[in-house]
Amino acid sequence: MNRLTLAAALLVSCTLPSRAVEIIAHRGFSAVAPENTLAAFRMAWEKGADACENDIYLTADQQIVVLHDKDTKRTAGVSMDVAKSSSADLLKMDVGAWKGKKWAGELLPTLQQSLDTMPRGKQRFFIEIKCGPEIVP
Repeated sequence: MNRLTLAAALLVSCTLPSRAVEIIAHRGFSAVAPENTLAAFRMAWEKGADACENDIYLTADQQIVVLHDKDTKRTAGVSMDVAKSSSADLLKMDVGAWKGKKWAGELLPTLQQSLDTMPRGKQRFFIEIKCGPEIVP
């Protein structure tokens, strides 16, 4: 960053209200905990995040689960297409072990479970719908 850009950024930041900048935890505190898990969301809140972003898909039995990809291969090691799978099968999946032994046993959460981690106050979630409009109702 050159000096002029840095000076402009500092000038703008000095003129903004103190809460103009917020910390948004992408998929929870995914730098440390496995993404889109209850552990990642809880850690983000504990570390003072203003909001968490999560990703959602609709299952074959019309339940909403929190997962970035359309299948479970990357985070669970077993490929199951979320739209073609039941929530009962998906919610048993370990989506933490890939991040390390410490996280083994972290299960794929529902949207409601992730929302339930949010402290009362001004924190919030940014929910990214990864499937189509069928999830909206």
